[in-house]
Amino acid sequence: MSEWALRTSDSVSDGFFIEGPFSGPDIQVLFGDRFPGDSSAIVFPHQGDPYPITWHDVQHITLHLHDRLKLPGNPTSCGPLEHVMQRLLDPQGGCLWDQSQTSLSLLRYLLDESYEAAEALVAGDRQAFYDELGDVLFQVVFHSALASPEVFDHVVQTQVAKLVRRHPHVFAKDPAKSVEAINDRWERLKALEPSRPHDAEWTFPGLVWAKRLSKRGLKPQTRVFQAVSELLKVYISNQEGTLEEILADAAWAVADVARQHQQDAEWALWKRLAFASQERDSHPVTDQEKP
Repeated sequence: MSEWALRTSDSVSDGFFIEGPFSGPDIQVLFGDRFPGDSSAIVFPHQGDPYPITWHDVQHITLHLHDRLKLPGNPTSCGPLEHVMQRLLDPQGGCLWDQSQTSLSLLRYLLDESYEAAEALVAGDRQAFYDELGDVLFQVVFHSALASPEVFDHVVQTQVAKLVRRHPHVFAKDPAKSVEAINDRWERLKALEPSRPHDAEWTFPGLVWAKRLSKRGLKPQTRVFQAVSELLKVYISNQEGTLEEILADAAWAVADVARQHQQDAEWALWKRLAFASQERDSHPVTDQEKP
């Protein structure tokens, strides 16, 4: 008998179940850390009426033969994480901060968590890397849940279909004899897929994006921009040290001042660049990049 079973025979029995015989302590060993203690489960005795129970109290029950316990959610893979996410977004008793978010407001966290995962990987800290991967995964679940409970399944199904389609040497009788042949086929198959009309510059860090826009002649016409630019030019002309060191310290100073005021300099720059790009699109300027 499997540790759990999925039942979809009728509306009452839809869900994920553990079937007896099973002791509460054994259930806790198998699934105890996958759901919050106050999550709701339901016991379906073989004889008698179903009754609710908290996940914490499951350790005190015994499932006899033909008894069933309905789990709070899917006990495998991302199921527990999706369950917690649903709790956070629940208007009754959820988290007000999570409920106030949008995918756009969460964008900075999606990027931050990705950078932190990269940092842990480069540092060779495997445990930290695994922890950061969990944070990246949570962002995927969060963004999906904000759209609808079904979107995460769509994300998974779309990714599965894409991987199968781009690996005909694995899932179809179309062998490839080298890594180079696999990469070449991957790019050819990718090129056949519909392209999406979005501005790829949004994928760049703020400073990279700012440099690209400046090379196209797009710069803020504000007193702050002009004053800081002139200050840096004067400082650079009167100070010893490499230009790279001065610019690095200046950028660091901006980040630190932002931190002191509970702001994120990178995110502030992103929003400013997004506005500037929208203005550029509304009032086009030449896209000929200057040397």
